[in-house]
Amino acid sequence: MDSHAITRASTDFGRMHRNVPSAVFRPPSTNSISAFIKLSYESVEPFPITARGHAHSLHGQAQAGNGVVIEMMSLNSGAINNENANSFGCSSEEKCYIDVGGGELWIDVLRKTLKHGLAPRSWTDYLYLTVGGTLSNGGISGQSFRHGPQISNVLELDVIT
Repeated sequence: MDSHAITRASTDFGRMHRNVPSAVFRPPSTNSISAFIKLSYESVEPFPITARGHAHSLHGQAQAGNGVVIEMMSLNSGAINNENANSFGCSSEEKCYIDVGGGELWIDVLRKTLKHGLAPRSWTDYLYLTVGGTLSNGGISGQSFRHGPQISNVLELDVIT
């Protein structure tokens, strides 16, 4: 048990709330998260589970008192920074995409797209947030008035249940 991980997962970004989880789970894959959720659901006593990205929630949303916090950044395969990875493509000049995980930081998404002379249509104003974290809140930013929120610019989304 990593006591430092428990301590980090016990507070929110605003340091206004403190809820100590029983454990922190660093999943190796999305399938392991699905199996873990099923384990809780089928338990005699289901336990709270929450996802945590770069930990910028302000009101305890990424905390699970007496439950389990899933560290989503453990899923980062590094594919976005691997030049050989098939994470970026264009079907035409107008229809380009980048395939990223929810635990990826927006700064890394921007760096990858800039190498191709492109940028996301809508990104967060603070780039050290996770893609999954901002999408879960809609992703309102300075570009939203022109291109809509981030979630409106998502081509495909894998949801773990």
